[in-house]
Amino acid sequence: PEDRKHIRIPRNPAPLIRETESMHIPQTQQEEQSLNIASDTEMKLEQQEESHESKSRGKSQQRSQADDEEGNDKRQSSDDEERFRNYFADRNAPIADWDYYPKKPQRVREPIMDDNFDVLSICPSFMKTIDSSPPPQRSPTHKACEGYDGVLHIQHYDEGGASGTAFFELNIGFLQWADQHNYLPWIHLDGVTWPIWDEKVHMQGPNVTFTMKTGVDIEWARDRRDDWSKIFPGRPVKNIEKYRSEEFQVKGTGVWLHYFQPPTDFVPGDESCKDKPLLSFDFDYIVPGIHQYAPWTPRAWRHTDAPYILREDLSWDDWFAPQRKHAAEIVERYIRFNPMMERRAKCSLPNPEFSLGMHIRHGDKYLERHVIPTSTFYRYAKEFVKNGGGSIYVASDSAKVFEEIDNYWPEQIASHVVRQPSVVGLTSNETAAFDLGVSAHRTNVEALTDLLTLSKCTFFLHGLSALSEAVLFINPGLIERSINLEDPDHEHKDPNYFVTEMMPKGK
Repeated sequence: PEDRKHIRIPRNPAPLIRETESMHIPQTQQEEQSLNIASDTEMKLEQQEESHESKSRGKSQQRSQADDEEGNDKRQSSDDEERFRNYFADRNAPIADWDYYPKKPQRVREPIMDDNFDVLSICPSFMKTIDSSPPPQRSPTHKACEGYDGVLHIQHYDEGGASGTAFFELNIGFLQWADQHNYLPWIHLDGVTWPIWDEKVHMQGPNVTFTMKTGVDIEWARDRRDDWSKIFPGRPVKNIEKYRSEEFQVKGTGVWLHYFQPPTDFVPGDESCKDKPLLSFDFDYIVPGIHQYAPWTPRAWRHTDAPYILREDLSWDDWFAPQRKHAAEIVERYIRFNPMMERRAKCSLPNPEFSLGMHIRHGDKYLERHVIPTSTFYRYAKEFVKNGGGSIYVASDSAKVFEEIDNYWPEQIASHVVRQPSVVGLTSNETAAFDLGVSAHRTNVEALTDLLTLSKCTFFLHGLSALSEAVLFINPGLIERSINLEDPDHEHKDPNYFVTEMMPKGK
């Protein structure tokens, strides 16, 4: 119905994951003297962790008191959510009987490599600035649409998605739909997804006008396993009465090409496309459709109310496994970083051999998931260095994380830590990095640089995060050499397990 586009569903907070117990490895008398000084550091870190937990409990109590004071409002909100859930359920919607992951052959786009890049001579000056120039203009091949039924214009994601959610999680959901229905994907973004939108940078360049067909509607569909009949984008259906040629116009650079290579050969004005339809999703097809209910969209944690997606009977590993597999296939097919981003990753981690990547996500993460203390990562870093590890690449949105490393980690461990130079988008509290007033283009570049660099590490420690999942989509071989510190089933994967079971896999 037309009025669906005026409905917004509030995101349901995912249940918090119980914090795992502190991990401890007994010291041995034979331990090197150079690492003994770490005991005082560990005591300080444990005190900080206790303080962190105390603050968390205090915040929880404050939230509980606020909940009591606003009980009537919460009950009203619950009623509203139930009404919205029912609004986006339709038992009459067609069952999606197509293959969610079609096996038809698809051309894999080869990366554009920058093999002549001299890290030592160029990196110091290169990493001081962020390239904000518009991407080079592309010419149509006039063959892009051959064999396709139309073009899917990916013009925005949800309103609040940052780099990992927008560029990977939701984007993969769009690309999967395009594959299912033989539509050629084209990514040219507008300013709706505001955390990734920088008007000053992304509105450069001329407006482009071109002609294609309009008048194709997108049905709603539901999953056969879903008793609630939650709906998501279904088949494209030609509306004979509305089907006609129409002039379209896009503005600006489209965001995507500042960081990635084009996913396909489509360029507006391609002669092979002018007699085929151009589709884009209304907002409700994206939220809740693609975001919450589409079975093929990968998710970084259980942020949905659809039981057939929640699958709380599965462990995190079993829940993630098929999502990661199919997301990696889509990334291999469509998503390649451009040479500028590849250069930044090389500069950030010049020596990736036998390295450990750590994604320490703080900021606003506490709203839906557990914040993992930096001290938990330290215990792994200590054993990694002790057992011959190389560089430790730390990616974080928090200035406090780096302050803790600089002030409390022993020099023989901290000296192994490398980070992306000249990062500005770091929060000192619980504000999201993209909400600090820093240029969105800059925060895009910084977050995506961390993402790409982490994917080049030998081992990976992380929590529940869209950016962390994207790392594993880019490099699925890293899954067996990674530990999700937010997964209760990974409690046995302590630093001793990391050394004895995981580090040998990286040699």
